[in-house]
Formats: sequence, structure tokens, C-alpha cells
Amino acid sequence: MKQFFYLLAVSSALLAGCNGGGSFKKGEKGMEYKIVSEGTGNKLQNGNFFEIQYVQTYKDAGASKDTVLMDSRKTANPIQIMDSASMPGSYYKIFNQLKKGDSVIVKQSVDSLMSGGQNFPPFIKKGGSLIAYYKIVSIYTTKEAADSANKLQMEMARTKDSLNALVQLKKDDKTLADYLASKNIKAQKSPKGVYVEILQEGTGENVTDSVGVKMKYTGKSLEGKPFDSNVDSQFHHTELLSVLMSAPRVIPGWVEGLKMLSKGTKARFYIPSSLGYGEQGRAPQIAPNENLVFDVEVVDVTSQKQAQAEEMAQQQKAMEQQMQMQQMQQKMRSQQQPAPANK
Repeated sequence: MKQFFYLLAVSSALLAGCNGGGSFKKGEKGMEYKIVSEGTGNKLQNGNFFEIQYVQTYKDAGASKDTVLMDSRKTANPIQIMDSASMPGSYYKIFNQLKKGDSVIVKQSVDSLMSGGQNFPPFIKKGGSLIAYYKIVSIYTTKEAADSANKLQMEMARTKDSLNALVQLKKDDKTLADYLASKNIKAQKSPKGVYVEILQEGTGENVTDSVGVKMKYTGKSLEGKPFDSNVDSQFHHTELLSVLMSAPRVIPGWVEGLKMLSKGTKARFYIPSSLGYGEQGRAPQIAPNENLVFDVEVVDVTSQKQAQAEEMAQQQKAMEQQMQMQQMQQKMRSQQQPAPANK
């Protein structure tokens, strides 16, 4: 619950019915809010569960329009519990004024949140505002009713995800097909939609779910700009990547493409965004719904047991490197602190 409302507070298109008149009231910690009362029935009580629809936006200082950060209508409305012990007090005081069908707009300045020690992504800057629009869709008095509603929301979310992915895949497929045709590139299309261009044939059987793959790779945008590689030393990791095909920790497009390769194969994958990093992308290198290109080489095909051991070793090394980086950062911060004044 705390995590949900933290995201609402620091993330922040209007919901239907949220543009009513009236002035904003002062809340706690620099918060302002305005309730649009259109609901009926009893107000939210401690211990109730409620379905909440929300849109979170950010408005930069001087900007003419808001940037939408999150929208539950595109995913699923969360089911929350009205609990004074777990919900931040500033939100509890607002939400216990609401009935089913009521909406509320909550505004906070970035400056006030930063002064409280909260961290933000680089695009959220001082002088800006975070605005969240909430609507109480339903109120439930029992956990059983709330669980049933939550199950329905999850089913609706899966349906939305599937439909959105199909629409995006169709769009991506046309983009990739047109690109390959314009470059006169011959590539084979996998069952799920990855285009695979064979640059050098390998030997033996194709990769399956029962093996491990040791590989080299370079990831690029469709325009050719690299964003990651274990071949190019500028990315600071040149060891072979081990992929356990039965439980791969790579994007779905890789799994799809690798099954069309054998040991020694050099290939180029043209991966639609829905089989890559999807609508979230991977900031700042990969934009939402961005199609990707990967140059890959299957250096070796190993047993599943060997692949498991190598993957565990890679994870351990990554954890050690992360700890070393954190220690270096702590040391640098301590060195930057001013020395105490002499008495």
C-alpha cells in the first residue's frame, strides 16, 4: 500500500469528471487537493477495500501541457485497503472523505518533494509539478469481494496486454519488413515475428530449450547506434554471455532467434518491440516501442548443467561489481564532505 501511494505521489489526461470547479485545499507536506464529489453512499471507512482509477502526470515549469507518466486505464485499476496503519497519513485524510464515484486531484511541487529527500529521474526538475487524478470506482466491505474484483482486474489487464501487443506487433512487423526491403536484406521470419539474417552458417543441430548458449552480441537501434555489446570494449564487459535456454534471462526476441541458429552461426536479429523491451523501453538507451537489431554469434553450445553453472557465476560477478561500485561511490562522497572546523 505504501509503495502504491508513494508512486502516485512522486510520479503523477484527466479522468472523466475530474474537471469540476472549486479551489484547492491545503494538505500535508505541501500537498494541495480538490475533491469532485459525484458519488453516492457511504464514505470510505477504515478496513474497507476500494478500486481506484488513476492518471499520474508531470508538468514542467512553463510547459503548456502535462506529460502522462502512468494511467491505470491502460493496465488495471489496483484494489487497495483503507488502512490508517499502512497508508500515508496525508492520503488517508483525503481518501476518507470520498464515496464511490468521487474523484480527487492531488498536486505537489517537485521542490517540496526534493526537500524531503526524494529522488527523481533526470527529466523531473525543480519548478515542476506532479499531479495525480484519482477516482473511486468501487468500495468493498469484505476481503473476499475485493479478491474477486482484483482477479477480474488482472484478467482484464492480461487481455489488454495481449491486444496491445498484437496491435504493436503488426505495426512493428510492417516497419521491419519495409526496412529489410529497402535495404534488400534477405531474412527468415520466426513464428513469433523476429527476422533473422544469417551472416555465417554454423554446424550441427539448431539450439533447443535443453542446452546453453555462449555468445557474442552487439545491440543497436534500427538506425545503427549501438547501446550494448560484449564485443565493443567501450561497454566494459567483453566476456561471453551464457544463456540458459530452459530459463533464459534475455528478451523473448533473443530466445526466438537463437532457436534458428546452431554452433558457429553469425546472424543479425531484427526484433519487434513487443519481443524486446516493449512499451516501457529501457531508458535512456531504448525508447518505448523501439524495434532493435542485434548482431550475434553462437560461440558454443553447452549442456544445461554447464549453462546453469556459468549463469550463476555471471550473476555472482555482477553482484560483486555492483558492491564495488557502491563502495567507490560511498568513498567518493565521504571524501567530498568538508572537514570539521578546528575549535
